[in-house]
Amino acid sequence: MRVFVCAALVLAAACGSDNGSTTPTSHNKTVDVFTLSSAFSPNFLQISQGDTVRFNIVPAQNGEGHDVTFDATPGAPASIKVTLNGIVTRVFSAKGTFHYNCFVHPGMSGDVVVQ
Repeated sequence: MRVFVCAALVLAAACGSDNGSTTPTSHNKTVDVFTLSSAFSPNFLQISQGDTVRFNIVPAQNGEGHDVTFDATPGAPASIKVTLNGIVTRVFSAKGTFHYNCFVHPGMSGDVVVQ
């Protein structure tokens, strides 16, 4: 009986559960964009597919909020409605260049390049 148990343990150890595949680890990162009066800072990002952009929105000097409206580019994340104070995240799951504007403040714009 002892030989049978030892043989079973050796066989189980030899088989193991590793089939040669590896579990991918997430290397996605989060990058911050801030609203500074009537500008996004930074207003240009280069990120990897699957990364997150965290928009930190605070009121402009005149007390108005900001929106983040993405151009109608395939794969662009959902736009962010006018927000006075808050943090809103967007995951960029498609590769490409995604331009965005704050329509509350003309000329306030930015780009995210996803590789």
